[in-house]
Formats: sequence, structure tokens, C-alpha cells
Amino acid sequence: MNNQNSVEELKPPYILMNKALRSIDRDIVYSICEYGNGKVWEWGESVGGNLWRTTRDIWDSWDRMYEIGFGQVENAKYAGPGHWNDPDMLVVGWVGWGPNLHQSELTPDEQYTHVSLWSMLSAPLLLGNDLTKLDTFTLNLITNDEVIAIDQDKLGKQATPVIKTDDIQVWKKELSDGNIAIGIFNVSKENLEPGLQT
Repeated sequence: MNNQNSVEELKPPYILMNKALRSIDRDIVYSICEYGNGKVWEWGESVGGNLWRTTRDIWDSWDRMYEIGFGQVENAKYAGPGHWNDPDMLVVGWVGWGPNLHQSELTPDEQYTHVSLWSMLSAPLLLGNDLTKLDTFTLNLITNDEVIAIDQDKLGKQATPVIKTDDIQVWKKELSDGNIAIGIFNVSKENLEPGLQT
């Protein structure tokens, strides 16, 4: 490939794969892993994709999770039922590769932010952790019915920011019943005191 951001070069293999998948008589979720190259969110649905990676790989650090999660703005209008932006897996619980697993380096509060933000983004909630090592905290985190309901809302709208400061971001997501989900995120590296912040 001469240009990893050339849509003309990126699309043909996915068109070919889509044709092959359509020839099979069963439901298949078609996930495109283009790491955000060529603004895949603009053309992923046209080649039959149900979801597409919007970024390079995530790992369990606040800076990386922040960069990926809070960077999902430009692609918001391309998310909807059957075609989703995928900001990569959830890095909670025991994560890593092969035998080199470790407890996520995200703090508990950062993990709450991670799962809550991905749910506001209508992102696929793909688990990147070892399910045989689930502790109570991680199990509760990934089985919170109310948070999952926000992610799985049938309207499929992706949240967008309505307030952004150095310390606080507020994201809004429209829901199918006419209500609105609001996510208020402390994006400072400091713990903020409870109460009104100005």
C-alpha cells in the first residue's frame, strides 16, 4: 500500500470480504480494523462494515484512554444502528497478552470513566481482560445494567461534548425514549472536591 490514508487503496479488500460474507447464509458481524486510517468511519458502512476501529490500540493508562475516548468527536454522526465506531476494547480487570497478565493500571475511578464513556459513545463493549480472573469490582463494573442500557439504546446516537474545560467535560447522548443521558467526567489528573466546580 502506497498511502495508508488513501480510501481508494483501503476499500477494495473490505468490499471483497463483504461480498464473501454475504454469500454465507447466517448472521455475521463484520468488524473492520483499519485503525482509523482514511477516516474509516466515513466509508466503513458503504463496504458493509458493522463496526470499525477508529484508533490505534488502547492500553491501560489514563493518558491513552483519555486520548482515545475523549477524541471520539469527529466520527459521532457516523454511528447508528448496525454501524458503530469502535474505539477499541475495555482495558479493565486483568489485561495483557499471553501469560503476561497484570491488573489494569487504570485506577478504579479511571475504570468507571472508561466504561461510562464507552457506553456514552455507543461503542462496542468488547472485553480485553481475562474472564477467568474476574474480581468483584470488575464484574460489577462490566455488568451494570443501567450503564449497559445507555450503551445499547436502540436509537444508537453517539454522545458529543457540550462542555469542555481543563478539568471537566460534559457529554450528552440522546436516547430513544426522548430522554438525554449526561456524562460528567473529571479529566483532571487531580481528585476534585465534591460540590459545584466553577
